[in-house]
Amino acid sequence: MKPNVNVDVEIDKVMLKTVQKRLRDVPNKAPQAISSALNRALTNVASNISREVRQEYNIKAADIRATLSKTRASRANLTAIVKSRGNLIPLDRFKISPKTVNPKRKSPIRAGVKKDGMKSLGSAFVADINGIKVFRRTTSKRLPIQRLFGPSVPQMLQNEEIREKINAEGEKTFYKRLDHEINRILDRGVSS
Repeated sequence: MKPNVNVDVEIDKVMLKTVQKRLRDVPNKAPQAISSALNRALTNVASNISREVRQEYNIKAADIRATLSKTRASRANLTAIVKSRGNLIPLDRFKISPKTVNPKRKSPIRAGVKKDGMKSLGSAFVADINGIKVFRRTTSKRLPIQRLFGPSVPQMLQNEEIREKINAEGEKTFYKRLDHEINRILDRGVSS
């Protein structure tokens, strides 16, 4: 299963009319100003997703970026979307202690998915099978074993606090860039 999370900013007709009013001498440029501002906000949202998630979770930026896809706005379609799609992330991609293979280890392996601390994994163990991975036995016998996983990036983005920060920052960037784009168009119109 690939959970899917969207962060999007959509433009309504009222905003379009407001921008057209400000661009009264060149109202046909309103969609261009809005789409440029949306695309700048889109880039901001994508980088904020990485920053905000990493403040809460022990995960690399590359693991977050790999789950993101962007749909840019155009003059014809004034919608910009950042989607996060991805599977559960192997536990070994988070903070694990100790990360060394030791079959005689008596103390349990500890994992830190979130930045708030490490938790004991009980009977889990570390094995080097094409790289260090964390497993646990599913029965009292030596085999079969099961690889352990943490949450997916879309699940991390379900955190309401993270989503609110990302959306607020994206909206702030959008309005700032919209103002900049409108002023740029008006300055060009005056000089020509």
